[in-house]
Amino acid sequence: MVRHAAVLLALAVLAGSVPAAPNPAPNAAPQYNAEFPAAADVIVKPAPAGSWAAFTLAGWVKPAATSVGTVPIAGIGGSTVCGVDGQLAFCADGVQVRSPAPLPASRWTHVAATYDGRRLTLYADGRQVAQQAVKLEPPADARLVLGPRVGQGGFVGRIAYFAATPAVQDTAALAQLQPNEALINFETGSPHWPLQTRQMLGQVAPQDAATLPKSTTPVGTPVAKPAYAGPALVKDGGAFALKAWSMQAAPQVRDDGARISQPDYAARDWYRATVPGTVLTTLVDRGVYPDPAFGLNNLAIPEALNKQNYWYRATFDTPATFRAGRHLFVTFKGVNYAGEVWLNGHRLGGMKGAFIRGTFDIARYVKPRGANALAILVSPPPHPGIPHEESVAAGVGENGGVLAQDGPTFIASEGWDWIPSVRDRNTGLWQDVVLRATGDVVLGDAHVITALTKADRSEAELAVDVPVTNLAGQAVTATLRAHITGGAKPLAIAKTVRLAPGVQTVRLTAREFPALRIAQPKLWWPNGYGAPHLHTLALTAAQGGGVSDEATLRFGIRSVTYELSLVDGGGNLRRVEADFTKGRALGVRITDARHEALRKVPNGWATGLRAEAENTAAIRALPETELAPYLVIKVNGVRIAARGGNWGMDDWMKRVDRARLEPYFRLHRDANVNIIRNWVGQNTQDSFFELADEYGLMVLNDFWASTQDYNVEPQDVDLFMRNARDVVQRYRHHPSIVLWFGRNEGVPQPALNQALEALVYELDGTRWYTGSSNRVNLQNSGPYSWKEPASYFTEHAKGFSVEVGTPSFPTVEALRATVGAADQWPLADAVAYHDWHPDGNGAVQPFIDALAVRYGAGKSLEDFERKAQLLNYDSHRAIFEGMNAGLWKENSGRMLWMTQPAWPSTMWQILSHDYDTHAAFYGVKSAAEPVHVQMNLPDYRLMVVNNPAAQVRGTVHVELFDVKGRRVGLNDFKVAVDGVGTSAPIEAGIHALLREHGLLFVRLELRGEDGTVLSRNAYWPSATPAGQQALHQLAAGQVAVATERRRDGDEHQVRVTLRNSGTAPLLAAKLTLTNDAGERVLPVYYSDNYVTLMPGETRVVTATHGREGPLRLQVRGWNLAEKTIDVH
Repeated sequence: MVRHAAVLLALAVLAGSVPAAPNPAPNAAPQYNAEFPAAADVIVKPAPAGSWAAFTLAGWVKPAATSVGTVPIAGIGGSTVCGVDGQLAFCADGVQVRSPAPLPASRWTHVAATYDGRRLTLYADGRQVAQQAVKLEPPADARLVLGPRVGQGGFVGRIAYFAATPAVQDTAALAQLQPNEALINFETGSPHWPLQTRQMLGQVAPQDAATLPKSTTPVGTPVAKPAYAGPALVKDGGAFALKAWSMQAAPQVRDDGARISQPDYAARDWYRATVPGTVLTTLVDRGVYPDPAFGLNNLAIPEALNKQNYWYRATFDTPATFRAGRHLFVTFKGVNYAGEVWLNGHRLGGMKGAFIRGTFDIARYVKPRGANALAILVSPPPHPGIPHEESVAAGVGENGGVLAQDGPTFIASEGWDWIPSVRDRNTGLWQDVVLRATGDVVLGDAHVITALTKADRSEAELAVDVPVTNLAGQAVTATLRAHITGGAKPLAIAKTVRLAPGVQTVRLTAREFPALRIAQPKLWWPNGYGAPHLHTLALTAAQGGGVSDEATLRFGIRSVTYELSLVDGGGNLRRVEADFTKGRALGVRITDARHEALRKVPNGWATGLRAEAENTAAIRALPETELAPYLVIKVNGVRIAARGGNWGMDDWMKRVDRARLEPYFRLHRDANVNIIRNWVGQNTQDSFFELADEYGLMVLNDFWASTQDYNVEPQDVDLFMRNARDVVQRYRHHPSIVLWFGRNEGVPQPALNQALEALVYELDGTRWYTGSSNRVNLQNSGPYSWKEPASYFTEHAKGFSVEVGTPSFPTVEALRATVGAADQWPLADAVAYHDWHPDGNGAVQPFIDALAVRYGAGKSLEDFERKAQLLNYDSHRAIFEGMNAGLWKENSGRMLWMTQPAWPSTMWQILSHDYDTHAAFYGVKSAAEPVHVQMNLPDYRLMVVNNPAAQVRGTVHVELFDVKGRRVGLNDFKVAVDGVGTSAPIEAGIHALLREHGLLFVRLELRGEDGTVLSRNAYWPSATPAGQQALHQLAAGQVAVATERRRDGDEHQVRVTLRNSGTAPLLAAKLTLTNDAGERVLPVYYSDNYVTLMPGETRVVTATHGREGPLRLQVRGWNLAEKTIDVH
C-alpha cells in the first residue's frame, strides 16, 4: 500500500494537481488551529517552558462578527489578545492596551502582541498599531487558552497558527504566512459527546486469599422463618396474586418442564419459596444460610448460587369466577433474569430481562375445575462476574464488572462500593405473579396526560390514552368508560369505538369530553411545596353486553417544565423553558440527545435544540443566564429547589414489599427532601413509584447502563429496548417521575441512546429524556469523601449536582446490630466490608483526620461515634445550606450520594438499613426545610431561604454564647423574603466575635410577624478547625426530661419535653426510644434529634411509632451522660 501511494503521489505531482500544503511557520512554539461557534468552551493547551517575563502571542483570527464590548481571543493565562468593539486590543488583569486596527468579520487578520518586560506592542497584519508601557507579572498558570469564555459569551470565529512564546519574536515574518482554510483541521471549541473508548471488567480472577476480610466472630447460625401458609390465590383488585410457591435448584431436579408442571408432580424436598423474592431470600428464610447482612456472613454463602438455574412451581385451583370462553392471563411482573414458563404440561413461552413483564394466556390449558400447576425455569444473568470482597488490605475494589453487559438486570449485585456481591445476583421471581380474566377486549397501560392551562393553576386539562387489544379475530364494538375520583367531585365519561383486531389506542380528550377540563384542580406537588394529591382512574371496557376488562391506576395532576440551556442549529446557546407536554400536543420533539447534538459549553455540556421546536410554543426564551447550562425543574409553574438523594438499591436482596419500603419513603419525606433517583433503574417496581407518588418525592429515573469509559455497555440492544418499552408504558402515569436518564454518568452507545430517546417521545412525550445523569446540563459527579463544610458553599456541587457524598457513620446501636462485638473496635475488616472504605471515592481517612483535629482521635467505639455524629451533622447540613446560599444564582439542585442504604452500611447514607436515623438525617432535615434560617460559610453571614411560593415576613433572632454559656451577642433583623427566593445576606457580627472568643454557640430563630417560630438553627463554629477542641471544656450537661404518651390515629406518639436546666450549652442531645428490654423501637419518626439547647431553653420533640407496650427513653449527648427514663 505504501509503494502504490508513492506512485500515485508522483503522478499527481507531474500532472500539477497536488494542492499546496498548509503553510509552515518559522516558530518553534506549537501552533494551534481552532474554531468557535457561539455555544462553545475554551480550549486549553500546554505552553512552552520559560519564565514568561517576556513573550509573544501571535496568530491569525477570523471573527464571525464584529466584537461588541471586550472579547478575549487567545493568550497565555489571563493575558490575551482580544477584540474591543471591533478593534484589536490586549487585555490582562487591570491592563488594557487598545489599538485603532479593525478586526473585520469574515476576514483573516494576523494579530500579535509582544512584551519585552517594559512595553506591550500590538501588531495587525505585521504592522505595529499600538505600544504602551505596562508592568505585567508572569502568569501563574502558563497555559495557552484559545477562545476563553466570559460568562456564556466569547470569541466566535476561527483562529489559525496561534502560538505563545516566552520571548519577543519578529512578528512581521509570522504575518507573511497566510492560512489556507481548506487544508487546516480546526479543533472545535464545541466538540460533540465522545463514544466509549475503554472499560473495566471488575475482578477478573479471584482475589488473593490473604486479602480476604477476616473476623473472630463466628459465622451466624441460620434461622428459619415461617413459610407462607395462606391460600394459593389472593384477591388483588380485579386480579389474583399467586402466593404459594416452591423452589429448587435445577441441578437437583431430574424432570423437565412438561412433567414438573403437572398437578400430580411430587415436588419432594423443594423449598417453600418466598415470592415475591429472590433465590437467596428463600434460602435465608428457610434457614439454609445465615443472614448475609450481618458481619461477614455473606462470605459463608457460595457463589454457585448464580451459576445454576432454578425451578419455581405453584399449584392453584381455577378461580370459581372464571367463565369458559374468556381469557385467563398469568403475568410475571418481574423475573431475573430469564424464564421459561409451563402450565399443566404445556410450554407457554419465555421472557428475558429483569424489568419486563411476561404475560401468557392460559385459558386453553387451564382446568375448569381442580388443580393446575404452573412452573417456571429461572436463569440467572449469564455473566455474573467474580466478587471482590472488601477489606482493609484489599481496599474497596471496582464498581461492578462484566455483569453490566447483561443489562437490563441488577448490575450492582456483582458488587459496588456500597454493597458486596449478592450471591444469587438477585435471581428469582422478584415481583408478583398475578392471574387476570378478561373478554376479547383487553385494556393496556393507560397514559394520563395532565396540563395546566392557566398561569394561576386554576384549570387543568386531562387526556387519557388507553391501549386496547381486540383478541376476537374480527372487528368488534366496545365501550370504554372512565371514572375519575379524588377531585372536588367525581367525573365519568364513556366512548364507544369500533376496534379492528390487534392493538390500538383510544384517546379521551377535553375537546371531546369537556368534563376532562377541571376547574380548581387538586394538584400533585413535591414534598414541601404542597400536598402530593392523587386521583384514581377506573377504566372499564364493555363489549357484547358485559364487562370485558377493567383496570385502575392512580395519577397526579401536575405540569413539569424544564429550564435548560440548549444549542440551536446555528450553534447558539439558548436559555429556554421547555414544555414537553406542549411539544407533544404540537407534534414536535424539543431536545436532541444524539451524541452529535450534545456540545461542550462553559461549565459542562448542553443538549441540542431541534429545529422543529424553534419558534414554537413548546419553548419560552428566558432572559436569565446565571444558571446556564444547568437544569431547573419546575412543577406547576414553580421552580423547585431540588434537594434529595440517590437510591442505589432499595434493598440489596430485592425484598421490596410495600410494608418494608414505606418507612424509608416516610423518613425521606420527614427529612424534607423532595427528589430521589432510581439509580441505574435498580428500583424499578410498583412499590417504589407508588410510594414516591404518595410521599411527594420526584424521581429521576435511570435505565440500566452505567458509567461511560468505565463500565461495560449493555450488549443486547433489542433486549434492552423491549424491557425499556415495558417500563415506560407501565410507569408513565406516575406523577413522581420527572425525567428519564439513559445512563448513569455517561451517554449510552448511539444505537441505544437514540432508541431510548425515540421510545420516550413515542410512549411518554411529557418528560425530558437525556442520555447522561451528569455533565449534560448537569454538574459532574462528586466529591464523595469528607470535605471542609465551607467548601460546599464555595467550590463543590455547583449548578444541579446529581451526586455529592460524604462518609456518614451510623449510630452506635446500628453498628452493634451490624457486626459482632469483637469486630466493633477498632474499626477493621468487618466494618470495612460494610463500606468503611480504606480507599476509593469514599476513602474515610479525611473523615478520620478531621475528627481527630477537631475532637481528638476516637478512643473507643462509643467515643468515636459521639464525635462522628458532630461531623455527620455539620457536613450534611453544609451540603444543602451551601446549595441554599447560591440558590437560583448558581445552584438549582443538589442530591446526596446517597440517602438510601441498600444494606447495613457505614457510608453515604442519612439513615440505617434498620430505619435508625443518625445525625446526618437531622442535618439534612434542618437545611432542607421549606422555610429556613441559616449561617453561611465562610463569612458567617445569615440568610433566610423561602422555598414555597408565598412571601415570608418576620424577624431573624440571633443569640450568641461562649463555651461557658454566657450570652455574648443578641440581635434581631427584620426580613421580607419573596416566594421561591432568598434574603440578602445579613451581617450579624459573628465573625468578629468568633475571632475574639475562639468558639461560639449560635442560636438562630426565624419568627413570623405573629411571633410563630418558622425555623430554628444552632451552630458551634470555631475560628480554626482545632478550635473545636474547646467543646471538651463544656460543663456536664443537665437536662430535665418529661414525656407524655398519646394516640395519633393508628399510631402512637411520645411527646418529649427537654429543658436545659444547666448553665452551659447542651450539645447534640440524642433521643432513642426503646422497649423495656432496652432494644430500639424501629422505625420511629422523630420530629427532631441531636438537639442543641442553650441554657434555659426548652424544646418539644415528638416520636411517632407503632409499638404497643412499655417504653423507655434514652437520652445522651456530647456533654450529657446517658440517662434512661420510663415513658409515661
